[in-house]
Amino acid sequence: MIKNDMQAFFADAKGVSVSLCALVLTLAAGGVAAQAADTRQAAAPAGGAATAAAPAPVTAAPMTRERFEQIEARTPIRQRYPAGSIKSVEMAQAVLDEVAEDRQAVQLRYALDQRACVPKFLVNKCLEEARDRKRLAEKDLKQAEYEANVFQRQANVDDRDRSLADQRAKDQEDAARRQAEQKQKEADSARKVQESNAKNREVQQRIDANKDVPADYRVREHEAKQRQQQAEDAARAPERAANAAERQRRIQEAEQHRLEVERNKAEKERERAQRQKNLQNQQQDSPTTAPAAR
Repeated sequence: MIKNDMQAFFADAKGVSVSLCALVLTLAAGGVAAQAADTRQAAAPAGGAATAAAPAPVTAAPMTRERFEQIEARTPIRQRYPAGSIKSVEMAQAVLDEVAEDRQAVQLRYALDQRACVPKFLVNKCLEEARDRKRLAEKDLKQAEYEANVFQRQANVDDRDRSLADQRAKDQEDAARRQAEQKQKEADSARKVQESNAKNREVQQRIDANKDVPADYRVREHEAKQRQQQAEDAARAPERAANAAERQRRIQEAEQHRLEVERNKAEKERERAQRQKNLQNQQQDSPTTAPAAR
């Protein structure tokens, strides 16, 4: 199809109405969606096994004449993205976007080719050639779309596996931490039990050691210890009194020293103020005494 035929199709130069253009574009968009669904269904694994969610269908923007010319002018999809060239999720999404545009352009080109075949003598041959071109173009688009979908699904599976591995590692760390905390609690509890048993044994030993001692003897022994403690406190009373008196004397000396320092400071301040005042008086009297001297 030469460029003039395409211009005639878009510009309605030969009687093609705007509604017909819209119909062709609508049919092209419907064909794109149907073929995308077929591709996703063919790429889905058999047996109904659970897999990562398939990517949402890519719908191309409404086709304009300028965009149609740009798409037809660029290299085929298999040259832009050879087999095995998809290396990232972003690149896979770009392939799907371009496939949607290319598929819409292929549908529109097929409609233009069919329209161009009508006035020809060998119309069936022309239509068959148009179908062959469309089939070959769609085959490349399906292959590129399949590879992009497979890459995205594999990326989703890898992300899920990484998330599960991270969660398993976190669960193992939490289990190890809880086990260590439980062991520490058990060790602390056992230590407290041992300490309590040791204290009970010590008390029981004292009870057993004093069970044959009369009660009045234990009372007299306790009173004797109290009297001894009181005697020791009375013996240390003069020393404590002397220490208290010494502390009080040091406190008074420190207070007197502080007062003396403050008095000296105040006296110096008064002397400085007096000198300043005398200097100001001399400066004020100097202009009046100078003429008398002459």
